[in-house]
Amino acid sequence: MYLAISAVAAMCAFLAAVQTRNAKRLGEDLRQKTVEAESFQLTARTMEERMHTEEAARTQLADRITKVETALRESEDTACRLRQELQTERRKFKELQEELDSTKDAHDAAISAMWSARNEVDNLKQERRKLNEALITERETAEHWKEEFLKEQAYRLSAEGRIMREVNNLLRYDGTAHGQEELSDE
Repeated sequence: MYLAISAVAAMCAFLAAVQTRNAKRLGEDLRQKTVEAESFQLTARTMEERMHTEEAARTQLADRITKVETALRESEDTACRLRQELQTERRKFKELQEELDSTKDAHDAAISAMWSARNEVDNLKQERRKLNEALITERETAEHWKEEFLKEQAYRLSAEGRIMREVNNLLRYDGTAHGQEELSDE
């Protein structure tokens, strides 16, 4: 029995050594698994933080998308309104252009009429000058003939003459001889 106890004790010692070795190995495995678990926990925390960061970024991106969509809708509304205003302004421009064209045509017609009137006035001025010159010439001619008429009347009134039977001397009004005229009884 002693032997049996020794054998059991040896077996127990052997089993204790195996268990110690297994415990060491299991402890080592446990330490490695703990390090791995801590590494996984650290990775999980990092991933969780990254996930929160990405969620925040997604939220910001969603806000930006919403703002961009709102701005796009507003810009489309603004563009539509601006297109309508542009069409209205184009219509107004066409109306003003037509009015300007008609005003320009009226202006051109007025300028043409003014030049025609001006040319007519110039022609009338030239005719007036010619008529004034003709009137002056007529006055001078009338004055000349009036003087000649008065001279002739004066000559008639103051003319003296002698009649001789065969030769007649003609004298001028100033008394100088003008010539002779032969009078005969024929």
